[in-house]
Amino acid sequence: MVTTTNKLVLVLLLLVLAAVPALAETISCAQCGMTVDLGSKFTSRIVQGGKTFYFCDIGDLLTYLSKHQQQAGQIEVRDYPTGDWIPAKTASYVSAPNTFKSPMGWGIAGFKDQRTAAMNGKALDFDAALKAVK
Repeated sequence: MVTTTNKLVLVLLLLVLAAVPALAETISCAQCGMTVDLGSKFTSRIVQGGKTFYFCDIGDLLTYLSKHQQQAGQIEVRDYPTGDWIPAKTASYVSAPNTFKSPMGWGIAGFKDQRTAAMNGKALDFDAALKAVK
């Protein structure tokens, strides 16, 4: 038997559940404006002065850095095998658009060590990866 109290609780619960997505913050890519999936292995970020700039694709991060000549702050990418945040400047990269289906199609994956990167293609250091997007 459904009581008035049960109906009221159900209605309140549905209203709260409907409001949850509206409360969630949408993060946009600092380069292209696309919504950033923070769980993606291609997500990257720059943390500088208490502000974080997110990127939906490593290629977008590299393009942003090339255009803005900004390499100060903490720059991080995701380690492709684990999804862990790693320093972008010491990471190894593999550019393989046919292998890595990244959000913007750059096909660049980051790796915390060169050996693992080399098992997935030609390993590039940070400077070579920057040049690859120019």
